Amino acid sequence: MSQAARAIIIEDGKILVMYRNKYGSDYYTLVGGRVNDGETTEQALVREVMEETGLQVISARPVFIEDHPAPYNAQVIFLCDIGPHTNVKIQDSSEEGVLNYLGANVHQPQWVALNTFAKLPFRTPQLQAAIITALQKGFPADPQQL
Repeated sequence: MSQAARAIIIEDGKILVMYRNKYGSDYYTLVGGRVNDGETTEQALVREVMEETGLQVISARPVFIEDHPAPYNAQVIFLCDIGPHTNVKIQDSSEEGVLNYLGANVHQPQWVALNTFAKLPFRTPQLQAAIITALQKGFPADPQQL
């Protein structure tokens, strides 16, 4: 069974999301992606965040587990702290960087104000709702199944 690891990164009143245009469909999701063979979800999280943003994850804890259609089947969503940085940019050598270059499938990391997050066309509404609730009431201490 395939899995994905995704990051909730919040900084200065903003949340980091990934704008996607996939086969003409515009939506937002969290930064992250597939767990490769031989990787833990934590290792995949660190790799995916670096590839998609250039950011270094310095700590992460799982807060949500979301059932998801194939190819992932399940996504583990982590609340992350990141190291000091200047900007956020997809790394040119990453899969997303290559797809962007080819114009086949757009990926664009964006900081979005927390007060506008609820208005985004988010890929998985149940995850978006859980994040909105957690922003108001606090993130769960143990991973919550969505």
